[in-house]
Amino acid sequence: MKQKQKFSYALGGFALGVLLTAAVWLYTGRASDTGAFSHLKGIPSETANAASDAGPDEAATLRAIAEQGGGTSSASYKPPSDAWDRTAVYTGGDVVSYQGRRYRAKWWTQGEQPGSSDVWENLGIADGAPAQPEGSDNVPIDASIPRDTELTDFKVVGYYPSWKPDKLQSVDFNVVTHVCYAFAIPTADGGLRDLENPETAAALIRSAHENGAKVLLSVGGWSYNDAPLENVFMAATSTDAGVNRLAENILAMCEQYGFDGVDMDWEHPRVDGGSAGRYESLMLALSEPLHARGKLLTAAVLSGATADGNIYYDAVAHTNAVLNAVDFINVMAYDGGDGERHSPYLFAVDCGRYWKETRGLPAHKVVLGVPFYARPSWADYGSILASVPDAYRKDHVLFNGMDVYYNGVDTMEKKARYAKDTLGGIMIWELTQDTSDTDKSLLQAIGRVAQE
Repeated sequence: MKQKQKFSYALGGFALGVLLTAAVWLYTGRASDTGAFSHLKGIPSETANAASDAGPDEAATLRAIAEQGGGTSSASYKPPSDAWDRTAVYTGGDVVSYQGRRYRAKWWTQGEQPGSSDVWENLGIADGAPAQPEGSDNVPIDASIPRDTELTDFKVVGYYPSWKPDKLQSVDFNVVTHVCYAFAIPTADGGLRDLENPETAAALIRSAHENGAKVLLSVGGWSYNDAPLENVFMAATSTDAGVNRLAENILAMCEQYGFDGVDMDWEHPRVDGGSAGRYESLMLALSEPLHARGKLLTAAVLSGATADGNIYYDAVAHTNAVLNAVDFINVMAYDGGDGERHSPYLFAVDCGRYWKETRGLPAHKVVLGVPFYARPSWADYGSILASVPDAYRKDHVLFNGMDVYYNGVDTMEKKARYAKDTLGGIMIWELTQDTSDTDKSLLQAIGRVAQE
């Protein structure tokens, strides 16, 4: 009897153990299944529970409903924090910050990095002080008055193309205060190609000095023989020795011909990759020796804004260290697009505001660029006017069977007045594209405003 009783107790204990084990297994299995759907954060608990109980096909359907917002209450959903978090869940409309940019989610996402996935819409630079590229010094902008107080006067800067040696009459030093002789072309080994038409440069420098104006050597440009120069700049500055070699060659050419300074036209340093740091190193290598010799350092820079009024992301690759090193910047507030996006007045204002207000540059350092040509044809203003005599009254005409957009006299005066009232000057690409008719000349329209 005692033996049977012991056996019964043992059997009961075994059964109880099995039941307890099964209960634990069932509980942990349910928790695990629910965890598998833990990414459905923010949806009602009944939807998540249904998903955990469903088979593979049903679960997929429920997941799709949840990802599309089905069953999601706006009252129960809490948006993630501002900075992008790889582990957080985002749904359509959520806005995050990542590496100095703002992104908006188009649909449900988790773990997909902004900037590398189609789920994120790029909204541009985050509000507030622009983020600096990694590896570049984020030093405060120096807004002090320059030692050369002439730089606080209204500047009219005109680019003169070296490949047009017979157009010197287009440079009116009654209006123009600075000329950029374009271009000195860099080579991948840190050298410079021979200056094109050096006798034209010499004549230009003589005439400028006789009229109290200055001529700068502009280095770079978009391309040479139809090949973009960006990779050439990158190769030339790939090492510290390369940066110094290119800087020394630029300084040597500047001295050789008697230029009054250097205008850097690297188009263009970028935030992604190493070009921002290399560009900064080159500009700093030029700044001290040029200023020690009483010469200027300027830079052609990105527009800073897009034609839609957003911030142009790569403009921040012109770091604060660079902006402190230069005497002024020439803002390329054109080529916002073909057609009416090319260079309208409001685009120019947005560009000026970016560099002065968003980046904090003093007004005397911001020179607003204007085009003397049209898009999409690239026709120069003088040619358009010769074909369409009343084109000076407009910003848009039919030229050679094509709708072209440019800046007529009224818009040019309006931009010049904005620049005079708000910024430090106006820049022209390029002087030879104007008309010789002084009554309809864009340069003379600028001159009238400058002399008001």
